[in-house]
Amino acid sequence: MNEFERALAIKVGHPALDEQHQKMILLCQAVIKSFAGSVERKPGAAQLQALIDSTEAHFVFEERLMRAAAYPAAEQHAQFHASLLKELRKYALSVNQGRHAEPAGLTSFIWFTQHIEAADREFVAWLKSHKADGGS
Repeated sequence: MNEFERALAIKVGHPALDEQHQKMILLCQAVIKSFAGSVERKPGAAQLQALIDSTEAHFVFEERLMRAAAYPAAEQHAQFHASLLKELRKYALSVNQGRHAEPAGLTSFIWFTQHIEAADREFVAWLKSHKADGGS
C-alpha cells in the first residue's frame, strides 16, 4: 500500500470530514502526478489551486463545526490549520515563481494524514461523546 492508498483509507467517523479529507488527498495526488506529465516538472496550476481551495474550504468547515460544538481545543486546532495552509500557499508561490520544480515539497503535504489520524479523530470522538450526553 503506497502513501496515498494508506491516506485514503483513513476514516475519522464523520462522513463530511471523511469525504473532504479524501478529496484533498486525491487533489494532492493529482498535483504530484502532474509533475510527471510536465517537461518543466512543474505541477499544473489548476490542480494546485484546487488543492489550496479544497484545503481552505475544509478547514473553514471543520473550524465552524468545532466552534458550534464548543470544542475546547478549537483554537489550537485552528492555529495548526493556519500553519498547514500557510505551508501549502508558500509551496504554491514557490512553484508559481519557478523556484521549486520537485514534488518533494508537496509530498510533505501528506503530513495532514498524521493530523487527520490524531487531531481530527480526537475531535470527532469528542464530538460524538458530547452529542451522546446531550451536548454538555
